[in-house]
Amino acid sequence: MRAHRHAQRTSTPRLCNAMKTRLIPSALLLATTLVALPSCYEEEAAEVKPAEQPQQVEQPAPEPPKPIEPTVEGVAPAVQAQLAEFGFVALGELSMQITPNPDESFTIAITQPTTVKENLFTSQNAPAHFNEERKAINESAAAAMLPEASYLMQVGAPTDFITDADRAATPLPANLQNLANELKDLSESAVYVVTTQAGTTINVTGSLKAKLNEGNWEISDIVLDTAALLELAPCTPESALPEGAAVMTADFEQNRKNLISEKIAAFNAEATPYIKGREDAARTRMVEAQARREEETRKAEEQARAAAAEKEAWINHCVAAIAEGKLFSGEWTRGDHFGSLSIQIDTTVKFEDSVQFIGRLYDTKLPEACLDIDGRCSFEKNEDGTSRINITIYDGQYDPDQPTAEVYDAKDGMLELSLTADGKINGVMTCAAWKETPDKAFKINMAPAEPKKAAGRKRR
Repeated sequence: MRAHRHAQRTSTPRLCNAMKTRLIPSALLLATTLVALPSCYEEEAAEVKPAEQPQQVEQPAPEPPKPIEPTVEGVAPAVQAQLAEFGFVALGELSMQITPNPDESFTIAITQPTTVKENLFTSQNAPAHFNEERKAINESAAAAMLPEASYLMQVGAPTDFITDADRAATPLPANLQNLANELKDLSESAVYVVTTQAGTTINVTGSLKAKLNEGNWEISDIVLDTAALLELAPCTPESALPEGAAVMTADFEQNRKNLISEKIAAFNAEATPYIKGREDAARTRMVEAQARREEETRKAEEQARAAAAEKEAWINHCVAAIAEGKLFSGEWTRGDHFGSLSIQIDTTVKFEDSVQFIGRLYDTKLPEACLDIDGRCSFEKNEDGTSRINITIYDGQYDPDQPTAEVYDAKDGMLELSLTADGKINGVMTCAAWKETPDKAFKINMAPAEPKKAAGRKRR
């Protein structure tokens, strides 16, 4: 402004001077003016200080156009496809944080809200106090299952009366077992518990890359944190609960406790008469067994007495049959040969289990020809009702023309006889050396005979 005012102030005189001169042709005047003006302005410019010159302002460079960024509509379908398996949640509006990359792609941090559509349940064990209440049947159940031995001892049975079978536990009868099974099911069966309420919001976070390719957004490298949803995946939606499912509520818990109490009362009511019946049965069994034992003991005693009497009678029979002075007469046979034979008992000695004797063996028709014998009659009764008599033949006189001389000549002659219940004796007369040729033995059959005065023995 100051320079402008100075220019006005100096220009006026110059115009005046010009007016004092003569008129100059216009062309020449224009040229003169053009020449003169610079000098005037140079003078004026010399008066302007350098610091007062106007400054030039630099204009900013124009910004490059912004690249096209992905939209929610372009990204959401790819994210939601990754969450399709979680049908129990509804998907809300996707939010994004976009970061451009040097390669004209974008890294996007996403947050996908989800909402649980309906209550979600998990199956859990029944509350522990259900099972604690069920223990009220334990005493009755244990008493009902006691081994028979326990009841037998309660009623005073002796230990030797109890068998191994009595020591085994007794299974519950069908009615009690059914009640016990029902109680077990009520006390231990699983219940459904709400673990996630409907309307619960779960935000799924993650990241992905997006790049525009020929007008379409290519979505890649999708990484989602679905841990919270995966934890809920095993749960059962309310609409998928089994029919009649045991859903744990306050009302359900109280009803279940009441039902358990009713079943316990029913079990104990049926167990009481069963337990008493087992005790009564044990007492009856013991009494009957004691009666049988007494009867068996008495019978055994009677049988023992009868056996003793029978044995005594048999011993007496043997002693009476093999007594001093007794005579047995009969015949011997071997094949077509036969002859008469007698045995005379001279002396006897009774022992605990036998009677031993000394006597003579001779041909009934020829009493003078006889042989010394030594014998033993056992008191033991054989199965055929006889007692065994063993006789050893010694020396004496005999008829050498009789077949029996074969035995008498030998040094090992003997008789193996049996005493029958009717007092007869029978068996064989043989030699020890004839064991391999039993057909050589003489069959002997004798019966008691009236004693006769026998001739004196003559030694060979």
